[in-house]
Amino acid sequence: MYVKLDKELRKKGEINMTYQEYKSLTNIISTILITGIYALVVYQRYLNGIGDTTDIFRFWAITILIFIPISIVARIIIMIIFTIINTVIQTAKGEEVDNLDFIDERDKLIELKTTKISLMVFALGFILALVTQVTNMGNHMFFITLILFGVITEVVSEVTSIIYYRKGL
Repeated sequence: MYVKLDKELRKKGEINMTYQEYKSLTNIISTILITGIYALVVYQRYLNGIGDTTDIFRFWAITILIFIPISIVARIIIMIIFTIINTVIQTAKGEEVDNLDFIDERDKLIELKTTKISLMVFALGFILALVTQVTNMGNHMFFITLILFGVITEVVSEVTSIIYYRKGL
């Protein structure tokens, strides 16, 4: 019933994007920005000789271990700001502010399907990272490939989620 009503309203142009679609779009943008900015900072530090670059595995371990908490904190802050802005916009439109972050069976099904696709994309990335080692491309390429496919996996997951919400799965 909800899906049919949602599709009819979309055809009329009364619904632009749902809360889940805005949330996914916010996650895509934040993933690309956070990873991109952090990669630029690490690259600049690497070029300037700051940090231990004699042991490649130690360098990448430190880089990734610092990135994880930075990414988590940044995402939490971004989602708090997103929720505040969404609430302000709803209030300004005169709409009732609801808890739109509840999960029903449809949301669970979409989450399962996007998780399946994400795992396949990351597995492909992991295999490609291993191929860099087999072809002697260097240890840096292994870690860069893993991180790159981590970002690609996140983006594919969120885009797939938007597509499934649009389709009315």
